[in-house]
Amino acid sequence: MQLRAGINQTVSLLHERSPQGQILRFIFFLVLYFLARYPQLLLDNTSFGKALFTPIHEQLSFFITNACCYVLQIFYPGINTSLHHTIFIGDRALIQMYPGCTGLYPMIRLTIILAFYPLAWRRKVVLWPLSLLILLFASTLHFLLLILIANQCPGWFGFAHNWLTRVIFYAFYFLCWLLWEKAIPLQRTM
Repeated sequence: MQLRAGINQTVSLLHERSPQGQILRFIFFLVLYFLARYPQLLLDNTSFGKALFTPIHEQLSFFITNACCYVLQIFYPGINTSLHHTIFIGDRALIQMYPGCTGLYPMIRLTIILAFYPLAWRRKVVLWPLSLLILLFASTLHFLLLILIANQCPGWFGFAHNWLTRVIFYAFYFLCWLLWEKAIPLQRTM
């Protein structure tokens, strides 16, 4: 009986808009973040997942590389992209978009997290596309920065790819969490 009361108290605290509830939801978000990797890996290693993800990776690669070329044409008039999503400045191949850089996996992870996050479903339906757009922007910014670094400071590319842009992605995840927190309605007291 005490276990059931403790669970009920935790669940009510999880839905409460208070500092304790916010801390509990943030911890819950982090737990979901780490757990959401496993269904993604399971899907990615099956023929069904590969058949499902490959066209999405292609579309995202096309969008991100072309958006980056469009933005960077201001600074590099000779920038263009190939069919295989390689960025060229002049005749020099600079960087290629691989499936892991499209942002699809963070989008899948965010979708799984949002599915289990303590929000009303009608709010989730609104927040889901908005959160995906935020991560699409993060993926485009990630690739844009990597193009600039690969062109200007190629020695820093590994550090920038593995650390700098990862921190940027985590910042955008945090932005999504803040957006979700603002969507939690205030509880009315009588």
